[in-house]
Amino acid sequence: MVLPGYRQPKIILPIRLIFVALIGVGIGYFLFSVLDNGRDTKGTICLIIDDFGFSKTRVIEDFFQLSDNITAAIIPGTPYAEIIGIYADSVGVETIIHMPMESYEQADIEYPVSLNEKLNAALVEERIQFAFNEVPTALGMNNHQGSKATENLQLMKNVARSLKKLNKFFLDSFTNPESRGYITMRRYGVPTQLRQVFLDHVEDSDLIKYNLDSLAALSHHMDIAIGIGHVKPITLEVLKKEIPRLESEGYIFIPLSEAVH
Repeated sequence: MVLPGYRQPKIILPIRLIFVALIGVGIGYFLFSVLDNGRDTKGTICLIIDDFGFSKTRVIEDFFQLSDNITAAIIPGTPYAEIIGIYADSVGVETIIHMPMESYEQADIEYPVSLNEKLNAALVEERIQFAFNEVPTALGMNNHQGSKATENLQLMKNVARSLKKLNKFFLDSFTNPESRGYITMRRYGVPTQLRQVFLDHVEDSDLIKYNLDSLAALSHHMDIAIGIGHVKPITLEVLKKEIPRLESEGYIFIPLSEAVH
């Protein structure tokens, strides 16, 4: 029996409230995830390893296991340049030509392929073409040494014209603050970038780690921070530990081809 004036309670309102609440929770979780992911990405790092080509040892192979997103720089004309290029391509690691260029300092090694300010445009193009024929999967080039060569505007113009013709990019290793490499590539429409940090000029694990942390800190203030290391066992050991650590902290590593513009 229903008492007079009594109204049956409606259950629609509570269901609506629950439904709206669930939607709100879902949206909140989505926004939190997006914001949290953005907050977790601390910076973007590009890491190039120079001086491949003189040997193919276990240490050399281990460098290619560090990350799919490092870039290997191969010196043209070295005994294992072609083999390293093939191997790198087989494991999905990006390569560039590490072109020896004239330095103000006395070179310890006489390189079979190099660029200097005495070369005319045709010889510059011929040597660059040789290097890319040797490592055809290489996507670009950076300079090995080159404190004198990169200061020479005409030589950098000839390099830029050759790279433009081949649709390759250029990283200025920036061994001389007076380098014309970066600005000349920009003027000729060659995708380019500048190196910010050298990791291992001194073979000390603590210093290499410090330099890598400095590179990571730079990535907080620029779109991409670019560092160069070398094929050294001590560098390998540091990077084996530190790349996973930096990735776990939210740093992203990208190959050089994604950094140039």
